Amino acid sequence: MTSNGDDSDFGRMQEAILQKEEDMNRWCPSSGENVGSMIEFPGTEEWHIVCPTCGTRWAGGSTVLNDHNIPCSR
Repeated sequence: MTSNGDDSDFGRMQEAILQKEEDMNRWCPSSGENVGSMIEFPGTEEWHIVCPTCGTRWAGGSTVLNDHNIPCSR
């Protein structure tokens, strides 16, 4: 037998899981992978990391890509 509190917790967990799945569908498949390319700017200590799958760029960072959405994905 469950109490109303247990049902409420279960509903919130289901909602959170569905939201995470929806968010992941918008993520680029290269998210979290060590596939980024580094573009250095000669004469400076600056660089960008570029995702080879979708072209998203970050200023600085590592070649392990952050979780990121595919551009124009909503």
